[in-house]
Amino acid sequence: MSRQPVVSRAAIVAAVGLIVALLSHFGIAIPEDIREGVIEVLAVAAPLVAAYWARGHVTPTADPRAEDGTPLVPASTTAGQDATAEDASAGVPPAPVE
Repeated sequence: MSRQPVVSRAAIVAAVGLIVALLSHFGIAIPEDIREGVIEVLAVAAPLVAAYWARGHVTPTADPRAEDGTPLVPASTTAGQDATAEDASAGVPPAPVE
C-alpha cells in the first residue's frame, strides 16, 4: 500500500494527458477535434477521477474509523478538538514534539 495514495493516483491520471500531448507533439496523427476533445475532458475529468479513485485509500479527518467501523479517535476527543487541554487537566504530560 502506498503512503501517498492521492499523489500516486493523480500521477497516473496525469500520465494519460501527457501521453496524448506527447503523441501529438511527435507527429502521431490525431485529428484536431479528437485531440481538443480529449484535452477538454481531461482538464475537467482528470481531477475528479483522481479524487474519486484516491478517496477509498485515505482516512477521513472528520470521522476517522477503521475498516470494521471502530472509531480511530478516543471517545473523549473528536477530530475537531484539541486534546492538549483535556490531557493537561488530567495530569497527562504533553507528547514530545519531533
